[in-house]
Amino acid sequence: MNSLLLPTLYLGGCVTAMTIFSHFYRKVNGAKEIEAWFPENIAKEQYIALLNCETPVPEHHLRAALLRRAMEAVRRLVQVQQEKPALQQLMRMGSVGDELWTEFTVVEQDIMNELQAVAAEANTYKEGWGQTIFSTAAQMLEHEKQKDLQKEMEQLRVTEEKKRVAQEKRD
Repeated sequence: MNSLLLPTLYLGGCVTAMTIFSHFYRKVNGAKEIEAWFPENIAKEQYIALLNCETPVPEHHLRAALLRRAMEAVRRLVQVQQEKPALQQLMRMGSVGDELWTEFTVVEQDIMNELQAVAAEANTYKEGWGQTIFSTAAQMLEHEKQKDLQKEMEQLRVTEEKKRVAQEKRD
């Protein structure tokens, strides 16, 4: 009987110690707040400010602000969709922890909720606009990217022209 008592007490003590450690570890590390994945959504804040404005705001201003809000939501959704496969691969390899995946899924769910809220708001202005606002927002985002690329190309052209002129002066 004595030969089984000592190993049983030892295992019981180990299990108890690990349970206590696990409880306090989760309590300490589980209490930290999740960091923001994206910066503050300024377009959303501007739209809400326009809605809450004391003076009447023309409807076309509200629609434009809602479209900007939709553009930001689409931009964030695209970024999350682009980052998801890489994060899944890192999770499979064990390079990132479960906390990061949890944060990512929370952010993804927040974006989906934002998209639903934008669609619901759009339908209050015009029935069915909630279905088309995101395609319009995606087109506007693409147009902004093309404008930025065009500006960048123009700056690059001017820089190259200056280099060419400076080279010709040296020769």
